[in-house]
Amino acid sequence: MVVKLSSKALFIGPYSSSQQRLFDRVFLLREQDQLTFEAIAKLLTKSGTRSVNGCLLGAEHVYSIYKKGKARMERLRLKVEPELLDLWFE
Repeated sequence: MVVKLSSKALFIGPYSSSQQRLFDRVFLLREQDQLTFEAIAKLLTKSGTRSVNGCLLGAEHVYSIYKKGKARMERLRLKVEPELLDLWFE
């Protein structure tokens, strides 16, 4: 029997606790407070928050954190429905 399974839901890509905290903060500022990425970057920089790598946060960096974090959330919520195709036994 050969079973072939492929799904984006299988790759979760672990976040460290600092990555998760940074994403959560960016997500809340964007979704709840409706701030622009530039405003979020300025706010985080003013509060002394840096990227996980220790870099200053710019609008592009904040956008990347938001975009990739939302994609990760979608993968984590995705329900995989198995579908059997071309199943045969000899």
